[in-house]
Amino acid sequence: MNNITKITLSMVAVSSLVLGATSEELEAQLKALQTEFSNFKKEQTATNEALVEEVAGVDNEESETSSTSMIGSKYESVSDLGLAASKVYHSNSTVSIGGYGEYTFRKYSDYKNNANTATNATLNKATTNVARFVPYFGFKFNDWIVMNTEIEFEDGGARSDDTKNYKYAIVEFSYLDFLFDEKYNLRVGHVLVPFGNINLNHEPTSFLTAQRPLVESYIIPSTWHTNGALVYGKKDKWNYYAGVVTSPDASNFTEGRYMQQGRLGAKQYTDDLTYVARVGYNVMPGLDVGGSFSYGESSNVGDVTMTMGEVHATYKNNGFDIQALAVAGQLGGDYQNVNTETLSKEVDGQYLTVGYDVLNTVKTSQKLFAVAEIERLNMDASDETAIMDNNKFFEYTAGIAYYPDPKVVVKAEYNLKDYNKLSSLADEEAIQATLGFIF
Repeated sequence: MNNITKITLSMVAVSSLVLGATSEELEAQLKALQTEFSNFKKEQTATNEALVEEVAGVDNEESETSSTSMIGSKYESVSDLGLAASKVYHSNSTVSIGGYGEYTFRKYSDYKNNANTATNATLNKATTNVARFVPYFGFKFNDWIVMNTEIEFEDGGARSDDTKNYKYAIVEFSYLDFLFDEKYNLRVGHVLVPFGNINLNHEPTSFLTAQRPLVESYIIPSTWHTNGALVYGKKDKWNYYAGVVTSPDASNFTEGRYMQQGRLGAKQYTDDLTYVARVGYNVMPGLDVGGSFSYGESSNVGDVTMTMGEVHATYKNNGFDIQALAVAGQLGGDYQNVNTETLSKEVDGQYLTVGYDVLNTVKTSQKLFAVAEIERLNMDASDETAIMDNNKFFEYTAGIAYYPDPKVVVKAEYNLKDYNKLSSLADEEAIQATLGFIF
């Protein structure tokens, strides 16, 4: 019995004596009070255990799936979101806390592609960065309405000015899910656009290279997040997304990035909409295939249309982790009102990432992947721009990805960006490393 209980019981006893209670009445009051304290203690213990579970993060139990993003967890990804982003859906607590982080290192061998000599000298120095720290906050209103929010601090946070370093803090997604049925659910708010492999699940433990594939950054503008409404669900081996979101702003499209810089923030002034759909199919254990399609309009520089489609496949079984994707995009309508001297009407790209866990035959929860990746980007597929060959290149990567714990990954690699022979740019060589984690 703790001191607070003793004091409370003493106060009850004194007050009862003052009021002239009999010994039988006093004993009954004491027993009732002890019962209340016992019930309170049980409730407090249950609450504490739930909070400890949230702080502890993802469970270490071995998953039946050999997917890198699902290693060591009894949980499953919900609607193809990352493991940590899916945490609220499995939590026993009303409030859920999760997140991820990426600390990065890069060192070029001889970077010289900037017109400014001083900038080249700066870029040739080793670059270390708190690239991303991203907390997730979830809340269950009841068993069918869920709030899920991601706040991203990139490059260390935010500055009062951006004269030196590009940093920001943003709400990357914040939505309500209405969970009607496994086959049909509704998501409304600031959402991740369901497109490609990486955009829905960009947690660092879900891909093997030190940086996200450029195809899913330059063409598919990961992370692509905007306001809108989506329906999603799954049935048997099929899963799907479909919905409408606000369109990127074509007036901000830039050379070599397609529509990446046209993404809008959480506060928007626009009447322009993009329609998007994504479908996936589980062919066999570990093998998934799928595709995405989007069509939208932007009216800030005339009526520019934006069409994009992709197909992808992943295989995660028997020690292998393989991801492949091909995408093509096209601008139409009044696209000539955009800067067509440097911005191409058509783009396309592909990548293949192959990883093999060399510890696959060893009885251990740790994993060590040998990794190779090849990417091809053609940011001027229509051959119309004045500097077309500067935006056509291959990128080759070779390295390792070590998982000392299912929620922690250490990546180290050699990277070569091989430009077209007619390009005015020199090839870029670098060594890169990333320390990533989820919680």
